[in-house]
Amino acid sequence: MSELAIRTEELTKYYASQRGVEDLDLRVTTGEVYGFLGPNGAGKTTAIQLLMDFIRPTRGSATVLGL
Repeated sequence: MSELAIRTEELTKYYASQRGVEDLDLRVTTGEVYGFLGPNGAGKTTAIQLLMDFIRPTRGSATVLGL
């Protein structure tokens, strides 16, 4: 099995009563190419900010390259 580069479990971010991302479960193995596609307001930027640890999740966890 390949090593995971990105792993999220129930990653969720709320802004007041507005949902940014809800229950994102994601597994990306090392060397895999992945894209985020969706309409405006779908949570793409919020998901990336959560993965980069620029913002804190409301609940859940994210691990990127073991960190």
